[in-house]
Amino acid sequence: MCRTFLTSDSIASSPLSPVRLMSTTAEDLEAASILLSLQFAKLDDQALKQLHEQIQATQLHQQQRPNQYRPPIQVLEGMIRECSMHYEKQLTKSDIDRGQGRLALKNEYVDASLRPMLREGEILEGRHGIQVFVYDGEGEEYQMKFKGWGKMVVLTSGWNQFVKRHELREEEDFVTIWMFRRSVDDRLCFAITTRREHGRHYNMKNRRAPKRQRTREA
Repeated sequence: MCRTFLTSDSIASSPLSPVRLMSTTAEDLEAASILLSLQFAKLDDQALKQLHEQIQATQLHQQQRPNQYRPPIQVLEGMIRECSMHYEKQLTKSDIDRGQGRLALKNEYVDASLRPMLREGEILEGRHGIQVFVYDGEGEEYQMKFKGWGKMVVLTSGWNQFVKRHELREEEDFVTIWMFRRSVDDRLCFAITTRREHGRHYNMKNRRAPKRQRTREA
């Protein structure tokens, strides 16, 4: 049997640090692989002590900030197996247009946080996309499709119902989005919370140039 000798320096630089354990899914998997490899490793006393302290610090960090990376929706507690980082968007006119009926997601966010969570056979660019469940801030459930839309990736087929229920408005309303896998069946889901900032809407058509004051010559 091959044994790896780990020192305190190697533990300090490993993916087991509290900050890294709380980051992305890929890093979580990397940390899990390190934990599995520890069954074949021999740690010196200093490394073992430091590892124990880091695990305790991570657990305390999670207890103090339980909703930092997960949606603050009570009905979802205990239901989330794997969760993406959140993304906030100020709604545009096209996002609430019933004729378009879709919420456009930022491509950079999709590529960095959502695509890595997809399983084999889950294809955004397919004709039908991926059927998902979406939960709002009150825990109400909606059925939507997560799919490619030209050069965009969107949530559609149910988004109009969400807009109507929450009376969403252009520019005044912001949505915060998480994607997660439901622990009971590994189903792909989204959580979306809303908030409104009054006075953010600005109609360019009503914009008027300031009047110039004429000065009389002496």
